Amino acid sequence: METRPLILVVDDEPAALASMLDALTRRFGGDYRIEPHLSAQSALDAISRHKADAEEIALLIADQWMPGMNGNEFLERVRSMEPTAKRALLVSWGDREASPVILQACALGQLDNYLYKPWAPAEVHLYPYVSDFLAEWTRLHRPGMELIHIVGDESAARTNEILELLDRNGIPYGFHPAGTPLARQLVDAHEAAQEALPLVFLLDGSTLANPRDAEIMDGVGESPDQLYCDVVVVGGGPAGLTAAVYAGSEGLATLVVERHVIGGQAGASSLIRNYLGFPRGISGAELTQRAYQQAWLFGAKFVFSREVTGVRLDGERKILDLSDGREISASAVVVATGAKYRRLNVPELERFVGRSIFYTTFGEVRLVRDLDAAVVGGGNSAAQAVVHLSKFARSVTLIVRGDSIARSMSDYLVQQIRSIPNIQVRLEAEVIGGDGGERLETLQLRHRPSGSVETIPARFLFVLIGALPHTDWLAATAQRDAKGFIPTGQGVDPARWPLQRPPMTFETSIPGLFAVGDVRLGSMKRVASAVGEGAGAIQNVHQYLEEVRVRSEAKAA
Repeated sequence: METRPLILVVDDEPAALASMLDALTRRFGGDYRIEPHLSAQSALDAISRHKADAEEIALLIADQWMPGMNGNEFLERVRSMEPTAKRALLVSWGDREASPVILQACALGQLDNYLYKPWAPAEVHLYPYVSDFLAEWTRLHRPGMELIHIVGDESAARTNEILELLDRNGIPYGFHPAGTPLARQLVDAHEAAQEALPLVFLLDGSTLANPRDAEIMDGVGESPDQLYCDVVVVGGGPAGLTAAVYAGSEGLATLVVERHVIGGQAGASSLIRNYLGFPRGISGAELTQRAYQQAWLFGAKFVFSREVTGVRLDGERKILDLSDGREISASAVVVATGAKYRRLNVPELERFVGRSIFYTTFGEVRLVRDLDAAVVGGGNSAAQAVVHLSKFARSVTLIVRGDSIARSMSDYLVQQIRSIPNIQVRLEAEVIGGDGGERLETLQLRHRPSGSVETIPARFLFVLIGALPHTDWLAATAQRDAKGFIPTGQGVDPARWPLQRPPMTFETSIPGLFAVGDVRLGSMKRVASAVGEGAGAIQNVHQYLEEVRVRSEAKAA
């Protein structure tokens, strides 16, 4: 059987179809089979045959205005037949009638995006967009590059923690369940039979047995020895990464400390469609990986898998204590530690955490394929997780405490959730229990107004609920509110502010210590606003450093 995935093109105009077939075959024909169809019905019949033969379809491109069945109607039919295939609507330049169709179909998840015709030259108007579709499909459905190898028990919590660490930090890896032929081959080759699982085999040939996160990140990335800098950014989410990009690009010696994974909560978003400049959407992981690479190219250094445990003042310098015993000395500090999801607080479910219950959107989608999954949460991250999981899971149940998903989710996500048949929504509900053997099998939900209890099937549960800020390390130093969020600017208590001038916009109660993103009291809790705050904070940093310079010169004089 032919193993190359398929690209199906549907257009009732023979000349246009032949032109598209020729262009796609020249660029993608070595890796994909390009199959043309002159009608939607012919393509539907072909899809049924391909599915019966267990053949994969990577991309469908359909012209909008076809007799009998329009392109958007065809792609909606395809979604139920082959939900993992990417779907692109082909429209003519200047076709105003197609605009509302595209907007509605994208909002409902009926198509992934659109292509224009005519598209000459193909290198500008066709190939880049088709490549984006195929790259996204490949990331989900093809083995990735394996720079390092993991051998472990896929039901073990520590194994899944390591996989999440690598996945979210953008490190290419291969996972091999213990006992499989490839796992035994790796263990024998590295003479690691007596070592404790999970095993991590690094690119340099060394082996880590049941390692700590810090050991892994030191083994695969940088670990700077120079901890003296102009500005230290604590936290590697969108706000912190933006601060690092601007600080590095403007010539400041910059260090970033990230306690867990690059991207924070935003990195767990399966697809962000409302971020400026990405009309086709972008995953949180990809967006924040690009930001990390950008910051690195501007000279920012990263300290991974360490926490900041405290901060103290030494004259004009700020001294930050790291969890590994070292100290960072910086002129200014940007706190971008974000917040972590609250836990369910259901004791009987704790044994499933890391095996079937995750406080993030786990990147390894093969785990949920053809199984029942559930998501707890009422925000955009929960909505994005549900939509993404619905492409692979048999069913997905969204569990929301509120009485409406429209109150706290973007409208485009609400429409998608309502249009996808294998998503069920439970409003005014909460998880009160669950059962299973090695892994979760069922969840118990309570309808809060009535008190009635329902049992649903669920092999995996993803919890994306309200957040708590990471600010305990600042408790003895900077002003916080009762929940731990950090006031800045006009929100700073005047009684705690030591200078004659007022605090700058992102400045905390400690001059030269700034807070941005979700950790800041009153922030919008959106990726775009976090990015804006990260950039704005560096302007404040420059003003503060100039102030320090002037004071130093005045003292010297």
